[in-house]
Amino acid sequence: MQYALARYGKSKVIWNMLSDEQIIEVFKALADPNRLRLFELLLQSDQTNSELIVTTGLRQNLLSHHLNVLMSCGLVQGHRSIGDARRYYYSVNFRITCQMRQWWGIKTPECYPASMMLRQPQRVLFLCLHNATRSLFAEIIARHLFSGALIPYSAGLQEANTPLPPVALQVLAERNLPAHPLIQKNYTSLVGQAFDYVITVCDVVHEHDLVPELAQARCLHWSLVDPLDSAHDQAGQLTAARTLFEELTLRIAFFVQRLAYEEIPVKVT
Repeated sequence: MQYALARYGKSKVIWNMLSDEQIIEVFKALADPNRLRLFELLLQSDQTNSELIVTTGLRQNLLSHHLNVLMSCGLVQGHRSIGDARRYYYSVNFRITCQMRQWWGIKTPECYPASMMLRQPQRVLFLCLHNATRSLFAEIIARHLFSGALIPYSAGLQEANTPLPPVALQVLAERNLPAHPLIQKNYTSLVGQAFDYVITVCDVVHEHDLVPELAQARCLHWSLVDPLDSAHDQAGQLTAARTLFEELTLRIAFFVQRLAYEEIPVKVT
């Protein structure tokens, strides 16, 4: 993952070190099998309370307890859906996860070289409502930083009615990544193509039934906010766009790393 981040930042990302107390709290949180499973599930896809109840079979009060422990140590974070405010999405805090990885890397040698190459590159569709900043950022990051692992596409459920905002173009320019020849498109333009994964990056899309043409793929959800909805002024939107780019880079890096480890043959002893 550090290799992938270095490609757009021209240097390795060094995170602030966690304190000993934070390290202890993270290990204590993951020492429970239910919390470990919740963390594993959220590493793959953001989920709501009700989705986690269905997936894990935990009672509401027990689930809430375990989520509170994971949130108190910083491993998990949550926010209300931008589509339906009654829903509350939980997701992994990838900054804390990176800080834990950095701490562990200092303590132990690398036992398996991190590789962003897959023997079988995966076809991934990043889907949002209008194929705007979130899904296009994801496609650009995957195409330019993880080209050996992913064959990325992006699309919207509805017709795009606005161009990529200037703050998004500025973030791409800061990282020397081209916005062209990518174009905003409706998912219907991709009908007939097979995808290994469909990753929704918009709560509104996730909270509606996926169209049958895309439902054959494995579906994941990343609950992300459009930079234009995060602030009213351009400076705030630019900050949000930079944060979104960083968040997507981390999420895609962890996603590819998981795929790479799944390709490792299991040794029978």
